[in-house]
Amino acid sequence: MQLKINDLLVGYGQKTVLSNINLTAQSNDFIALIGKNGAGKSTLLKTLAGILPALSGDVFLDDVNLMTLKPSERARHISIVLTGGVEVPLTVREFLAMGRQPYTNLWGQLSTGDLKVINEVGEKMNILDYFDRKITALSDGERQKVLIARALVQQTPVLLLDEPTTHLDLENKAVLINNLLKISNEEKKIIILSTHDINLILPKINKIWATEKTVAQVNKISGLHKMFQSELLWYDEDCQIFRML
Repeated sequence: MQLKINDLLVGYGQKTVLSNINLTAQSNDFIALIGKNGAGKSTLLKTLAGILPALSGDVFLDDVNLMTLKPSERARHISIVLTGGVEVPLTVREFLAMGRQPYTNLWGQLSTGDLKVINEVGEKMNILDYFDRKITALSDGERQKVLIARALVQQTPVLLLDEPTTHLDLENKAVLINNLLKISNEEKKIIILSTHDINLILPKINKIWATEKTVAQVNKISGLHKMFQSELLWYDEDCQIFRML
């Protein structure tokens, strides 16, 4: 499976945020999308998912041009987890069932196969114990796991996550990152996540996409020292972490 981004231009209305984006990703790629606040990371992810229209350019998943698909069709190829709270009066089970909508019939009925997928994802994400709890009653860490589970229920080859470690404590951040790496490896998914937890994610990812007017792949060893030029920070290339002076 290959995701290929060709001459993509993203933004809002007439305002261009990122331009001339040309990138590729393969099955099993675990990619960190990094950059300063307001650099366009969320805009890129929303455009890839079809939430925002592209200003120009194409995105191919193998030979399928995602830009030409209807939302219901694109939802079978690419799923996204956004930041922000989810305040819906649904149980976890009901919320996960919404992830099967691209595959249900006209009446939205769940098949035996749909229920099997929901239970398998619940087991994988270790959330079966609160399937019958309301989303609004969950902690931030529990809710984040449910959001990711809903995206996994869509069974898409590409998974996008917008700052998925936000509001999580250090241990839950580590657990989440390791779970995502395991999913990428076992299910051969392309996972792209925007993050500011660079020191945590660096040992796990195999590609870095950096945003600054465009999006470019940077070298994990030598390319990062240019990303955050500050008198307070320096990049330790030997240990592959940022340090504060």
